[in-house]
Amino acid sequence: MTPTDALSNDLEKLHLGKLRSANGKPEAGVGGDVDSENPSACSTALKTIDDLVNRCRTLHDEVETYVAAVEEKQKQSKTHHPVEYRSLRNDFKNELAFLQKLTTSNLSEEKAKHYIVSSNLVYYEALWDAAKRSSGLLAFRKYFFWNRREEGHRPKGLSLAKGGQTKGKSSALVDIVAGDGLEWIRVSTCSEKRLIFELAKLGWQNDSDSDEEMPNASSEDNWEDEDDEDQVDIVKNARELARAARANPIRGRPPQVRIILTRISSGHTKEIDAVLQKIRATGSIVQCANDIFAPPPLPEVLPRLIVDHSRDLSETLNIDCTILLALISDISHRDCPILDWYPGEVRAQILEEQKEKLLPTHLYPAIGAHPMVCTQQAADQMNLIVDTLATDTEKERANLLLSQGNHTSTPNEELVRLWSATSNHPVPEGFTLPIRVVPGIVDRQQLPKVAEKIAEELSPLNQAIFFYGWANGLTTLSSNRVRARQIDSIINEFGLEDGEAGPHIWLCGESRSLIAKQGRRK
Repeated sequence: MTPTDALSNDLEKLHLGKLRSANGKPEAGVGGDVDSENPSACSTALKTIDDLVNRCRTLHDEVETYVAAVEEKQKQSKTHHPVEYRSLRNDFKNELAFLQKLTTSNLSEEKAKHYIVSSNLVYYEALWDAAKRSSGLLAFRKYFFWNRREEGHRPKGLSLAKGGQTKGKSSALVDIVAGDGLEWIRVSTCSEKRLIFELAKLGWQNDSDSDEEMPNASSEDNWEDEDDEDQVDIVKNARELARAARANPIRGRPPQVRIILTRISSGHTKEIDAVLQKIRATGSIVQCANDIFAPPPLPEVLPRLIVDHSRDLSETLNIDCTILLALISDISHRDCPILDWYPGEVRAQILEEQKEKLLPTHLYPAIGAHPMVCTQQAADQMNLIVDTLATDTEKERANLLLSQGNHTSTPNEELVRLWSATSNHPVPEGFTLPIRVVPGIVDRQQLPKVAEKIAEELSPLNQAIFFYGWANGLTTLSSNRVRARQIDSIINEFGLEDGEAGPHIWLCGESRSLIAKQGRRK
């Protein structure tokens, strides 16, 4: 084996299998043909490789800028569900390393042609452009499943960066989980020529003008009655995504599937239009080459790409006991000196509040103008702690918050005015009081079966709080990190049935205790 052949083998190993299309097959390459009989072919090939390197470096730098912004946001918010960006980052890093290695290799014309064609840079550029045109990027290159119990899959999907590509038969690959989880995007660089070739292999005759020779356009009512094996790959993929979306609802509804076809145009070829109609019949949004606009520069859209869990809250919010206490704590509302008899936890929270204000940074942006409720059990627990530990101003805020005590008849607008008078922080526009107290009684039949397993691990108080929000489709605001993770762990262990969703919990990264009246010891 010559040194050049050995190097080529190394390059093949470096590139082997790391770039996959939506259906698991290698994407079409980015390069054109290199004429082996043209004496300038090798020079042209090297120039092409240099161009690919520069394009990939730009792509890699943008992704690194995005990742840095995500990490900074997650550090600030102490998020419960971090963004799954590792597969994207690693793929782009590996692609750049592969192309850079080509520039330092003494490749023959034939080898240069081979590696140019094998590059998947066009696919990655299309994927990143699609990401920049969307918002709330939550995950990349992730499998989601239907028939999860039958195939033994975890209930929340499988990232390619976490556990390989063992995906089972009932799975769909999502290139980008966007819209804070509400949108699934699939990007395809399949060409019109390739699509026509696939149709021909399935028996379509391109010399016939008869509609009978056309691929039958499905309606939304009957596409599941058809055999997927009789369909081209992009139709199969759309149907897989539709099934997986139904099986993995977000806040009670399937994610919206968007199929982006970067090299296929609509409205020009009836055969292709018929295929597009089959995709649309699944409920997917289809964007073709003639519908795609250039993405804006990254600096303009970067804030929009960062996940903001406050965007996907339910209309009415369920407030748990930990947030009730944080809302009334003196630590949250004014500068508090650290007294020598304060417990260590209170001291730490005062110091944390000096660095980052909880209300204007975390809670008020999430609450905004949302109506709020809390269970009777949460209200009772807050009042028990208030009676034991609260300062006079904390007791006043507790009464304002729930319209209780000496404020049972105070008008709503006056509650907000008096609340503002006890605080250094302005309330958000539309902020309303009181929090309405509701009975925390839930019929367990309303909940998935896994709720029984969760109930075994939760106190009656936490059952009442989290199950109420779950059963009523409400987001529960909590800083109870331990219980939120416990619920997640149990759901991951025992799973959900297709179409079931777990409770939606907005987890605040910080908690606040009552500052404590005189006499509470360290």
